[in-house]
Amino acid sequence: MEILTWFGRVDGQTGSLLTGSMLGAEEAEGMIKPYQQEPASSFPLPQPDLRALAKACGFAADDGEYNRLLREAALGLVRRSILAGSTVEQDLLQAMEALDNLSQAINLLDERLYEWSRLHSQEIVHGKDLAEGQKDDENMGLLAKAILGLRESRKATEMDVSATVQALAPNLSTLAGPILAARLISRAGGLSRLAQMPSSRVQVMGAEKSLFKHLKGIAPSPKHGIIFRHPAVIGSAKKLRGRVARTLAAKLAIAARLDYFGAGLSLDLQASLEARLRDIKQRGRNKGR
Repeated sequence: MEILTWFGRVDGQTGSLLTGSMLGAEEAEGMIKPYQQEPASSFPLPQPDLRALAKACGFAADDGEYNRLLREAALGLVRRSILAGSTVEQDLLQAMEALDNLSQAINLLDERLYEWSRLHSQEIVHGKDLAEGQKDDENMGLLAKAILGLRESRKATEMDVSATVQALAPNLSTLAGPILAARLISRAGGLSRLAQMPSSRVQVMGAEKSLFKHLKGIAPSPKHGIIFRHPAVIGSAKKLRGRVARTLAAKLAIAARLDYFGAGLSLDLQASLEARLRDIKQRGRNKGR
């Protein structure tokens, strides 16, 4: 009878260690299932004392060594689990969150610098021009330089996000643009989740509060969420935005599925979207006459 433990296989009769290595191929299985006994019995067998078994078979000389080896095995398993979850997609999600955080920080500090500058000048200046103009100021210079540094960091992060998402989701990036594509993936919690969403959910993603109000009967149904940032939606007449957003969401849902299953870049998808958008706008003009 053999006993499978986290430190190897032990002969149940002789107590000798048959095969064993703290970092062996079966360590994950052994850590999850502390022991297995062969052959299987109709009645559950009592769990052996693994500490005593390890010392008896010579794997560990004493309790201190057993504790050290067990700790190393557990840390090794955790490291492997962490590395397994470190993927390009996870890096993209973190980078997108960082990009949004940088934008929030810049906007907040810009407002503070503006309020501070009004104490010394009545000239109304906003954004990068304000930080550039105050970077050599004795009082506000440090804050202005920090804002300019954050702007450079945001630009670099945006370029990194764009490059990553274009490699990960080429169809989605082509239709939505790299940053909006990354934001859709981030909002969904990953490309796999986005690929499973119906187009109706993609359309209102980011407008959940308005959707819940609509379901309660206190607000109209939202026509779009974060896809409002797409040029096709924001550049359309207000009366057409609902149809444009619905069409765009349907194509984005298809693009996400193509990217998730690795189908490669589809030129037909972009062409069909453009044709459908032209048709919507043409019908809108005809009705307006």
